[in-house]
Amino acid sequence: MLIVDVDRMSCIMSAVGAATWFQLSRERALEIARFQIEVITTRFDDVCDAAGLNEVDRHLLWRR
Repeated sequence: MLIVDVDRMSCIMSAVGAATWFQLSRERALEIARFQIEVITTRFDDVCDAAGLNEVDRHLLWRR
């Protein structure tokens, strides 16, 4: 998905960089990003279990 200019990276910091396009301050965008990271890290194993991912796939996806 194109977020800003030619940045099609699907990463949290790209979204933070585009905060002003969505009428968010950088501080608010970072707050949202920290919350997203917390939820992802807390629930990663449960989501992987629900998706039936094996260890190899889990390692490929972790921290991407």
